[in-house]
Amino acid sequence: MPVVTDKAVSQRKVAKQRRSKAKLELIMDTTLKLLSEGPADRITTNEIARRAGISVGSLYQYFPKKEAIYYELFRRWLARTLEVLDSVDADFNGSEDLRDCVDAIFERLSGEGDLNAPGHWQLRRAMGGSKELAALEAQHLDQILQRLIRLQEKFGRTIPADLAHPLAYLQNQVSIACLNVAANASDGAERDRILGWCRKTLYLVYDFDSLSAA
Repeated sequence: MPVVTDKAVSQRKVAKQRRSKAKLELIMDTTLKLLSEGPADRITTNEIARRAGISVGSLYQYFPKKEAIYYELFRRWLARTLEVLDSVDADFNGSEDLRDCVDAIFERLSGEGDLNAPGHWQLRRAMGGSKELAALEAQHLDQILQRLIRLQEKFGRTIPADLAHPLAYLQNQVSIACLNVAANASDGAERDRILGWCRKTLYLVYDFDSLSAA
């Protein structure tokens, strides 16, 4: 599938020097923090620049509008998710318990701040209002489902061809819900309890034999 690009949400300037890269990352980090505080549609480029301690003109050197920042944040988030899935996949050969693999995936995706902060989920909610973000999400979904189907095969699960895609879609949707809950869970005993519920739910949805039992 071709890579989704659109000039309307593309970066204006590619950071090459260390100072430029630092400013770019500052803009990205600041925007993600603002997303953690409230809906995407309430954020402005002026507010991003003010919180980052830079001029709005400096921000516009890199991004033409806030949607371009959202696009880059979303692109990075999706790319990192695929990297984690591939990294965990490389750690297993299929002879292990599938639950161990599910645990590893959930642990990595839920426990890293650059992957599962509340701001990421505000960003995802903003996705539906942008055709560019929606197209990027559709491309990402296809890649995720391919990996989930291969995961079942790797661990010796025999899934009928007509059920492989619907099952992978269900697994992905449940995983998304669990990660969203984990991102917003408070620290301490409450978080541990919620993460335990998430793991049990994921064990079930990734266990085709249990799902198929009469």
